[in-house]
Amino acid sequence: MQTSAARRWRGLGLIVAGALALAGCGRLDQLTYQPATTPEQWCQQRPCVEVGDTVWTEPLGSFLVFTLAALWVAAGIYFLATRRGQRSRAWLGVALVLGGIGAAQAGISYQAFSYVLKCEGRELCVLTNGFEVGYSVTQALSVSAMLTAVAFACAAAGLRRGLIWYAGINAAVYVVVSIAGVLLPSAVLLSFSVLMLFALPGIVIVIVVAARRYRQTRDPMDRSLVVAAVLLVAVQIAYFGYYAAGITATLYDGGRGFYFSENDVLHVGMILWLGYVVFVVGKHLRDNVVASE
Repeated sequence: MQTSAARRWRGLGLIVAGALALAGCGRLDQLTYQPATTPEQWCQQRPCVEVGDTVWTEPLGSFLVFTLAALWVAAGIYFLATRRGQRSRAWLGVALVLGGIGAAQAGISYQAFSYVLKCEGRELCVLTNGFEVGYSVTQALSVSAMLTAVAFACAAAGLRRGLIWYAGINAAVYVVVSIAGVLLPSAVLLSFSVLMLFALPGIVIVIVVAARRYRQTRDPMDRSLVVAAVLLVAVQIAYFGYYAAGITATLYDGGRGFYFSENDVLHVGMILWLGYVVFVVGKHLRDNVVASE
């Protein structure tokens, strides 16, 4: 099973490499930010700081997202270093490292260098770029790797194989959707909402599988996995709720107030979530030893 899963993921890695290569083909420049925004308006809507010849955007948000990226990778390394032959810990480590790589890409394009990448030298700011496509793809892979970890921890026999197949297929389909989004190009296919459509079912599956096993075993590991998945959903709800309420613009008040965006809410929430994963899930996570190979 381990060899089969690893082989499928290696094949998926080749597809991902192709997707990221396509993201650099320049077609993404055809998608402009909506509503249409000039470089001047971009820096009226969020804090911009000029450092030398470079405009650095959202200093606080940049600090939070790069902190999250570092912690995410560190947490992944922790699970890989303490895997002790446990495939569930190895796959969770992979998931967290991928999440950290994605967060770093998000920090580059959504926060720190958004002006440079999207607006500098342009009449209108563009919507997205290769860093953001890379972020979405690595996050989708991260969730699928996380589901694979739970399959090894909580499932047996046919269910385990089914979950691993689902995780691989879900990630592969999302990569294909991303490739289509780059080639068309399509703002909808590359949107965060579409990413969530692929990611959230995996999180729900984690909740169902771990909760079902917890009812049978009362194992603290299963409880911790349920809580971790529920907290992850709660962070996403907080992100969308904050965004829908328009709190960012209200707080910033055209530059007279304090800038704290929905992305900052997401990153603070994810930092707290990581703490739970490392200190609680990390204490219990292990393979389901009664599962047949």
